[in-house]
Amino acid sequence: MRSIEFYTDFRQYLKDFYNYKKSAGHHFSYRQFSLNAGLKSPSIYREVVAGNRNLTQLTIMAFIKGLRLNEHDGRFFENLVHFNQAKNEELKKQYLAILRGLRYRKPQKNIPVHLYDYYEKWYHPVIRELASAMKWNDDFSLLARAVNPPIKTSEARESIELLLSLGFLKKTSGCMYEQTHPDITTGAEVNSLAVRALNREYARLGLEAIDRFPPTQRDISSVIMAVPKARFAELKREIVEFRRKIILLAGDDSMKPDSFYSLVVEFFPVGQSISPQEANHEKAD
Repeated sequence: MRSIEFYTDFRQYLKDFYNYKKSAGHHFSYRQFSLNAGLKSPSIYREVVAGNRNLTQLTIMAFIKGLRLNEHDGRFFENLVHFNQAKNEELKKQYLAILRGLRYRKPQKNIPVHLYDYYEKWYHPVIRELASAMKWNDDFSLLARAVNPPIKTSEARESIELLLSLGFLKKTSGCMYEQTHPDITTGAEVNSLAVRALNREYARLGLEAIDRFPPTQRDISSVIMAVPKARFAELKREIVEFRRKIILLAGDDSMKPDSFYSLVVEFFPVGQSISPQEANHEKAD
């Protein structure tokens, strides 16, 4: 069974733990676990895995005991529970920071929380493209100036170090770099938390681009439309297909890339239809 550090969902860990114990022929049952953990209810394990029940601080400690986790893994499990059960994004970020600090200091390419580092700064994906497309001869000052808007030389250096450590870039002969396709996985919750932060940064850069670039160097537009809810999923699929076509067109191998763009497609609600009955109900409240 995988180490708990590979998990971003404590319920999935509990599910896998139970299946592992059963498949390995261990004498393990919900009742036996409750006895080992000092819990009265023999069904609590099943209820938690099903998502019908959350863990409190007391039951977290009991589960750590029942799972026989060592001190380090127990702390990881405790903070993973708090991360999953957090009610707002700020709390999630706090517990995610703790989880990242609890990683073992040894090479492991499939640690889920690693991917958050990549999305944490808007310029990491930009550096990944620039480093493999331009001749910069390990001149980090030159690389930093190639980013738009420019970043610090130290930030460019740290970005390259991160991309190399994650396997997103590899250094070839001389001072050349090329992109790789590493087998790095992440849980959906960590991934979405990181990507939301990144998208906020790109939305901010897009707003600034209205004044920073003339229309000949950008294309920024908006449209307000009426959309039936039944058509929403189809429209999202069209956006996905549009992005795919743009990526294929931009990645034409017959032409060497010399410019680097961010494509931000925003599609979000700005209003909703409310009936007079609903409006009157809201007033009554």
